[in-house]
Amino acid sequence: SRERAGGRPSMPPKRAAGSSSKDSVATSKKFRSAIDKGVDEFLCPITQELPVDPVMAKDGHVYERSAITQWLQRSDKSPVTNLRMGSELIEAKQVRSMLETMVKSGAISGDKADKWQERLKAEEESKELRRRAEAGDAAAMCNLGVNYDHGDGVPQDDTQAKMWFKRSAQRGYDRGLTNYGKAMHANGDEWLASLHYMDGDPSACIEVAVLYKRGVSGQIAKDKELAKRWFLKALACKGKEDGEEPDEEDKVEANAWLDANADVAAPWFDAPDR
Repeated sequence: SRERAGGRPSMPPKRAAGSSSKDSVATSKKFRSAIDKGVDEFLCPITQELPVDPVMAKDGHVYERSAITQWLQRSDKSPVTNLRMGSELIEAKQVRSMLETMVKSGAISGDKADKWQERLKAEEESKELRRRAEAGDAAAMCNLGVNYDHGDGVPQDDTQAKMWFKRSAQRGYDRGLTNYGKAMHANGDEWLASLHYMDGDPSACIEVAVLYKRGVSGQIAKDKELAKRWFLKALACKGKEDGEEPDEEDKVEANAWLDANADVAAPWFDAPDR
């Protein structure tokens, strides 16, 4: 071995203090960067989010099932390559399992993980709603319809939303009838008459009141008296067994109109049955 003068062996050179820690940090950053780049490969090209229900399309890319299904209803070309491709989709179970493991372990974190977990939770809640709805729960039918209307936990589907609202309404659920009336209106169907049957749901009463407040060209004339009647009905709702009391937004809208139209509203507040 090497010796110093005097016969003593020389010591290996010392590393700078903290260099080991810096190397560890650098390695950790490289590892994180590699994971992030790998995870980005699984982002749905359409939604730019990690898929909760991943499928492999004919172009070899992984998509969110609902997103690529809607895309293929409009186009026969790949969203990535712009080349024609078949409509067959293959469930990517391994991708789903890997993403779930990485999110739970913290390997995937931040905004990507948060959004994925939120959507997974919404999906699970929708499955539970469907179970209850198919068992005959009218409130669950209505809420499942809302999920289809918004695309929350299930693919956005106006037909499914309307179907569940209708089934809820047929069981006498007030909010289901209200939402079914709105869906009928959105589809250009007759709906005002259905809303007039409502006397226990504030949202429906507000809908009718606003129609009379504004009027609808060629259909409904402006009518302060009728607008007043329906705004007051909204405030009077106490929530039947399957109904709801007016929420703050309903109360604010009703009271704002009544305050601005005190000339017609005041007699109603003084009426014996109020």
